[in-house]
Amino acid sequence: MKKQHQKQKTRLKGPSERPSAQTFQEITYREIFLADHRDEEHHEYTKLTLCFSDKGPHLLEDVFTPGWSAGNYGGGTVRTDLPEGFYIGQTTETFAEHFGERFREQIRQNAELAAFLDEANRRHKR
Repeated sequence: MKKQHQKQKTRLKGPSERPSAQTFQEITYREIFLADHRDEEHHEYTKLTLCFSDKGPHLLEDVFTPGWSAGNYGGGTVRTDLPEGFYIGQTTETFAEHFGERFREQIRQNAELAAFLDEANRRHKR
């Protein structure tokens, strides 16, 4: 009888103990490097990558910058989710207009992006 009224201890599971479906992992099907830029004045390097995964298309902007002490690096990654089919009807010219001037020329000349957009437009008859 006494055991029924005792409080049960509950232990919360950490991320490594959760089932894999709950860890928010995703499968990346394709990555297209778009452009990069090195800002020597501010000691910063930025890389843009277009990604397609099981959670949808998204843009990754990776920024790397040195920290204040040796061996210390800063920066981060910004993920921008994109709507499905955002690329239909786009060319490298129109696609590049969505980005800052420092990336546009590289995006306009990106052969892998051009091939992807051509194929997407061909499949959607645009």
